[in-house]
Amino acid sequence: MDGLYRRPCPRTLDRPILVFGLEPEDLVWIGVGAGVLLFLVDPLIAVGAGVGGWVVLLRLKTGRPPGYLFYLAFRGGALRLLPPPCRPQSLLPPGSRRLRLTPFEGDENDECARWWWKDRRIL
Repeated sequence: MDGLYRRPCPRTLDRPILVFGLEPEDLVWIGVGAGVLLFLVDPLIAVGAGVGGWVVLLRLKTGRPPGYLFYLAFRGGALRLLPPPCRPQSLLPPGSRRLRLTPFEGDENDECARWWWKDRRIL
C-alpha cells in the first residue's frame, strides 16, 4: 500500500499541444524570423537559422515549467529593452527588494497588512 503514494505529482495538469517538440506559437516565431532572413540574406542562412532556433528553443524549454523563458528574460533585464507600452505593467524591476503585501496603492494599506501578518506564520 505504501507504493501507491510514492508516485511523482506532475507540475502541470494540462499539457500544451506540441509540434516537433515546441508549442505552435514558438514555431510561428521561428518561421517568421526565418522568412525575414530568407528575403534579406540568403535561403541557406534562413534554413540554418530556423533549424538552429528550433534546436535552441527545444533545449531551453525541455523539462522547464511554463513561463521559464519569460522569467529568464525578466531576470536578465531584456524586458527593459521593450518600448514602454509593450512592457508588463505589474512587474517590479529586477533586483528590487520592496515587498508589497496588498494590491492597493499607498503605504497605509501595506502597514495594515504588515500588522495583520506580523504574528502569523506564512506556509
